[in-house]
Amino acid sequence: MEKKAFRKQQLGRLSQMTPADRQRQNQALQTQLFASPTWQTAQVIAMTISSDIEVATRPLIEQAWAEGKMVVIPKTLPHRQMAFYPYQATDRLERTSFGIPEPVTGEPVAKQQIDLILVPGLGYSRDRHARIGFGGGYYDRYLADYPGKKLTLAYDEMAFEHAEWPVDQYDVLLDELLVAGDEQHDEN
Repeated sequence: MEKKAFRKQQLGRLSQMTPADRQRQNQALQTQLFASPTWQTAQVIAMTISSDIEVATRPLIEQAWAEGKMVVIPKTLPHRQMAFYPYQATDRLERTSFGIPEPVTGEPVAKQQIDLILVPGLGYSRDRHARIGFGGGYYDRYLADYPGKKLTLAYDEMAFEHAEWPVDQYDVLLDELLVAGDEQHDEN
């Protein structure tokens, strides 16, 4: 299936999840993530502020703050580039044309200072940890030379045995995939 058709199919599947199922899966993912060595050793964690169909990041942000970790969130730049900026509860955010809240002020954090990036997306393959995102290419560009850990959290509806979409040479593979329905996570 081509990427555009797959994205549309996934958006449909994710928008049909019930609030109760979403809540249950978010809880399972939080439990797995907070118990993982990758989370426990990370001091600077990059993540987005999730939309309604995505895995909820607000509880992750609050947990990171409670543990004294620095949270950085993305800001899109020209030419499909992005940078991550420190995020505190008091920071003012502005919605982009994509509807994503982004930081307005502050200085970007250097890529090598970020220990862990929670990579958003619509689908993930268990076999290769391939990912299909929302189609902008921002993350693949950013991750191409990112030295830290790339982890994702997936609802059961986002996890596939094999990629059901084309995986291109510039698509960056993830280090870890945590799936809501899995009892234990797997690592490369």
